[in-house]
Amino acid sequence: MTLRQLAANDAGMMLIEQLIAALLGLVVLGGLYGFYRSQLYVHLSQQMKSAAWEDGRGALDIIVRDLKNAGSWGSGTVPPETGGADDPDKDADSVCNRIYAAGPNLLHVQMDLNGNGNCADTEPRENVRYEIGGSTSTCPGPKTIRRNGDCLLSNVGVAKGSRDRLFTYFDAAGVDLGDMPEPSAVRRVRIGFGVESKNPDPRQGGIFTIEVSTSVDLRN
Repeated sequence: MTLRQLAANDAGMMLIEQLIAALLGLVVLGGLYGFYRSQLYVHLSQQMKSAAWEDGRGALDIIVRDLKNAGSWGSGTVPPETGGADDPDKDADSVCNRIYAAGPNLLHVQMDLNGNGNCADTEPRENVRYEIGGSTSTCPGPKTIRRNGDCLLSNVGVAKGSRDRLFTYFDAAGVDLGDMPEPSAVRRVRIGFGVESKNPDPRQGGIFTIEVSTSVDLRN
């Protein structure tokens, strides 16, 4: 075999080796990319879940605070109404109500925190209504929790076992009072809802829901 033939064979072998090395490199890079992509979306998913949990806990804490204050009469006695200012439904009640209205997705409570003899003050807020509403420009999602009409929490989902109820009511014996309870019979309120977020991984898609819940024993 001549020197020229040996050089040609070496060149051919080098080309094949380079192609094999490039192929192996692509396989390694593909594996590294898949691992990096997977870890990236796991991290993003955990961040979104943490944010959703914090939003849910923040909203839950505000609701719990209002329910614990419901029926607090700073003057020592139940204040009278103030010409309908503290009862937007203009009902015929003559006094303030610890629970003014109650339903599966609506709860209206009253209190007299500053002891001035009425439940109509807005600072501090003494007349509080929670309800499920639709989306707005500042409160996205098919369902939102409103506090006196203002957005409290967006992208609200359904908690497991809640039967699509934001509020569940119980009497002194722990009996579920149903969706339309007698307000005076309510002694404990369970609050339960989910906060929905879109899965950041486009390959998986879908929605995940972070659930929060607690129970509040009412005063009086």
